Amino acid sequence: MQPPDIAQDILSYGEGIFSIAPAQGNKPVGFFAIPKLEAMAFPVQFPTGQNTLDEVRQINVSPSMYFNARLFSADNRFAVDQTYLFFSQFVTETHIAKNSMSIQLRKGKPVTRDGRKISSRMLQDNKEVERLITNKDATRFMQPLRGTPAYWEKALKDLHAMVRQVGKPTFFLTFSAAEMRWPEFIEVIKAQQGESVDFSQLDWNAKCDILRSNPVTVMRMFEKRVDALMNLILSDTQPIGQVEDYFYRVEFQARGSPHIHLVVWIKDAPEFGEDKDDEVCKFIDQHVTCQMPDPNADPELHKIVSEVQMHSRNHSKSCRKGSSECRFGYPKAPMDKTIITCPDDREDDDDKKPATSKSGRKGKKSKPKQRRLRQIQKDAMAKLKPIWTFLSESKNPPMTLSELLEKFQMTYQEFRVNVENLTTGYVIVMKRRPIDCWVNGFNDHLLRVWNANMDIQFVLDEYCCIAYMLSYMSKPEHEMTQTLNQVIGEVRKKDVNEKDEMKQIMQAYSKHREVSAQESVARTCSLPLKKCSRSVVFVQTDENALKMSLPMSKLKEMAPDTEQVL
Repeated sequence: MQPPDIAQDILSYGEGIFSIAPAQGNKPVGFFAIPKLEAMAFPVQFPTGQNTLDEVRQINVSPSMYFNARLFSADNRFAVDQTYLFFSQFVTETHIAKNSMSIQLRKGKPVTRDGRKISSRMLQDNKEVERLITNKDATRFMQPLRGTPAYWEKALKDLHAMVRQVGKPTFFLTFSAAEMRWPEFIEVIKAQQGESVDFSQLDWNAKCDILRSNPVTVMRMFEKRVDALMNLILSDTQPIGQVEDYFYRVEFQARGSPHIHLVVWIKDAPEFGEDKDDEVCKFIDQHVTCQMPDPNADPELHKIVSEVQMHSRNHSKSCRKGSSECRFGYPKAPMDKTIITCPDDREDDDDKKPATSKSGRKGKKSKPKQRRLRQIQKDAMAKLKPIWTFLSESKNPPMTLSELLEKFQMTYQEFRVNVENLTTGYVIVMKRRPIDCWVNGFNDHLLRVWNANMDIQFVLDEYCCIAYMLSYMSKPEHEMTQTLNQVIGEVRKKDVNEKDEMKQIMQAYSKHREVSAQESVARTCSLPLKKCSRSVVFVQTDENALKMSLPMSKLKEMAPDTEQVL
């Protein structure tokens, strides 16, 4: 519509004004203030321009309910469009954040710092309200937004509360997704498209294209598979014992695929530190194994273990993080029976006396002792290196540990001492044959049902387990926390009010957080990101605790000097 030569156009019209910036000086229009925005942005989904989110309805529908209906509809034109999917997440989370901001701005203490009681008159005065807001916990409003740092921080506190009340968990399990191994995922998506497919005839690229075509169905199928797995774990068959309590969270890997981190409490399970090590090891052997199944006796399980439970001999970049060749410790040490290493066994009498500070508390290990332990580790590694090299390079190691040790002229007792000297703390060394050194531990019942990579470990230290589960494994949330802290610092230098501060933090979060399509489905459609067998209630115990004020509509109906405003 623009003329080819603007200069000539201006010269030909000497009368009037040619505006090259008609919006200059006007107030920007809010993103959600544009009517029929959804229909204009997605004309394929809304060919008539009707039935959008902002349509007037007899019954109000929240954005979450609206987008659930759209994405879960049998008409999959919404589910297959990833741009619409991310739009849905943005709108839903912005709506939740605004509601949470309103709630946070109503929170305060009934008595001010100078001893005045909060009255209705004070809360209706905007300047007075700004002075009253002293608790500037800027990211707390993000707690209802699933997947945010504030959301996972609350989950971490809930899990800590559970450990304090219930005790040490028994097992820590991880279940990874393997959509490429699960025929029903591909078949359901093709059935929705009115087609049938032979899963065995599809190559890798074809499977990827089908899975990418409908992330909503893929994520919903994963949720149903997790539900079926949990039903098995909690059933009377008791594949890992009678589960009394559990807590799990969903994490999304770099490639966007979800997996589950689960902690369970087993009834009458032995506890490390309270029961004898032999009882603990016996219990572990009942539910965890590292042995490759016999291909003749159990070909199905042998195939699954061979395909998903074997650590690659070509170590990945993740393996080589740090100074070691494989930070996961593969190949694992073969052992005739499951043992728990005890670092105190290699300490002399002076070492066994705990170092104490002037306050009487136990202190860190002395530097001479640290140097001595490092030297012990170094010597043990030097003695075991020929065996480790042989296990890494040999594709057909001896069947038994005794044959392996005979080859390297080492006694079993010497081998065990050296293996224990490699560890700096209490570590479980599973029963393994030399041919099983690359097999990751599994429970045969659960692995057969899940048909994808899993890991199961007996918990020795409950707080290390929690830290690993909700801190180390939440790397994107850690990076997001650093970004938000930086934004908070910059915003507070500008001395803006708390409402504007929260808006700027929300904008920074929505622009910097990387979310996969499957994670977007889970967050938009309220699919569970965590589940727990118990609910946690926070009880205020402060005499001048935070409380929520009444809505402004109620305050205006009250007398100005009324103090019953919280």
